[in-house]
Amino acid sequence: PARFLGADSLGSVAAGKDVSRRCGERLIPASIEMGGNDGAIVLDDCDLDRTIAGLTHWKLHNVGQSCGAIEVAFVDRRIADVVVERLASAWRRLRVGDAPAGETDISPLSTPRQLALGEAHVEDARKKGAKIVCGGKRTGAGLFYEPTILDHCTDAMDVVRDETFGPVLAVVRVDGAAEAIRHINAGHYGLTASIWTRDHARAQRLAEQIDVGVVTINNHSVTGAMAALPWSGTKDTGPGVANSALALGLFLRPKTILLDRNDGPELYWLPYDRTLWELGNLLADAQMMRLGGAWKIPFLIKRRLDTVRAFFAR
Repeated sequence: PARFLGADSLGSVAAGKDVSRRCGERLIPASIEMGGNDGAIVLDDCDLDRTIAGLTHWKLHNVGQSCGAIEVAFVDRRIADVVVERLASAWRRLRVGDAPAGETDISPLSTPRQLALGEAHVEDARKKGAKIVCGGKRTGAGLFYEPTILDHCTDAMDVVRDETFGPVLAVVRVDGAAEAIRHINAGHYGLTASIWTRDHARAQRLAEQIDVGVVTINNHSVTGAMAALPWSGTKDTGPGVANSALALGLFLRPKTILLDRNDGPELYWLPYDRTLWELGNLLADAQMMRLGGAWKIPFLIKRRLDTVRAFFAR
């Protein structure tokens, strides 16, 4: 793979574009997903108990190493203090480290490079004014990193703009849904997003405004495990579609076989004459509901068929 793509572009937007270009040169169909930077919109009327639990799971499952993991929480500032405090209280009680199955919550990062990226994002955010609410450092063993909440984040920070792919949640305080949607739509990824609110009708209206492939209300990215539903994205996430019948079209080549049982010539076949020209104009007029000359059509059809038969008769 390094020889094909170039070592610097593995697992990135650059890699996906490289694969797409090379496949295009060979006319090979390719369905490509190039990651995401998922946002969760937390509105002031959300069910806090479910929202805190949902944000925790969809940020930290698989240590955040999922294309559909929540990367940024856009929280209505009217409830931001409560949301951040309750998240931190829960996250501090999560078990981090090497332990038997079922006895730990947070596993290690997959590679030293991924761990270093998370550390760099946290440090960049801290320098630019974010507050480290909990976590923010290695455990000291292996590739384990404490689940980390960064509050008061902004678009100027790498942790907001780019995919961290680790146990780090950026919290951006917003003045309602419209501001949150502007943040998400301004990003260069468009995989999934979620809206956390009790007002389901409003949430469905808001979902239409978010430029991503999947929007989940009061849950997040769970449709990735639903084979009947398409999993897709926009912008730098790429044009690929996984799951559902819609994913099959890219890899299918339709083939048409038509058997014509007519034993006579077609009226539009050669030789051409004035009758065919007049018939064509009348048929075009009929499609536009100009029916003044439509009564002539049956007679012109017969005349045309007689003409073609006579031309090819022995």
